[in-house]
Amino acid sequence: MNSVNILWLYDDLLDLYGDSGNLTIICDRLNKMEIQTKVSRLSIGDNLDFSLYHMIYIGPGKAKNLAKASEHFYKYAEQAKQAIESGVVFLVTGNARLLFGKSFTGYDGAAYQGIGLFDYTARETGNVFISDVVASPVFAPDTNGYGFINRTAHIDGNTGDFLFDVHTGAGDNETEAAHEGNLLNNYFGTWQLGPVLVKNPHLLNTILQRLAVDDYREIDSTLEQKALDLTLKEFTL
Repeated sequence: MNSVNILWLYDDLLDLYGDSGNLTIICDRLNKMEIQTKVSRLSIGDNLDFSLYHMIYIGPGKAKNLAKASEHFYKYAEQAKQAIESGVVFLVTGNARLLFGKSFTGYDGAAYQGIGLFDYTARETGNVFISDVVASPVFAPDTNGYGFINRTAHIDGNTGDFLFDVHTGAGDNETEAAHEGNLLNNYFGTWQLGPVLVKNPHLLNTILQRLAVDDYREIDSTLEQKALDLTLKEFTL
């Protein structure tokens, strides 16, 4: 693989909390593997063709912006589901996850359609909810990671497949839960911010392996792991 094409979708609407740092570290690591990266940016005024990309990233945004993005994204529901079925990598953080459920109640009380990849629904509350989360990704149960949740929406009825087993902190709703996020093929969806890939080298390396495939090689993550270990010391499991 000589190059990786990445789509940053709705970069003008959904870009809060510095979460685009997830793309920065992905591109940095791929470049260190001598794999070129190209990041394209498309939004509600553009036509989408997910088959042109190896990875799609959608980050968190204000509730009114998410509602606007959902009306556009819904037009590409079948195409998005086909891309996920075919193995395209999706990284979806924060409230962008609402786009992938059945529906959600927006900031204005109106109902918005999701693409129905998962059976959950969601609701915008208008109230800020925060939580530290210590959790293990399901593909690396012996490792712990850290994320921070800052949201005004909650997901109801998420039955999996889950991305994280939660040890402490909130899941998809307002209470502590056993699970958080979704993992389906190469779709990774989580409420956790941070950016989550910068803070969690095991998760980062898993996504890199799925992107680079045979060209993947280990990049030293000693400093990132030390930073994570220091963070985890603040929490008692």
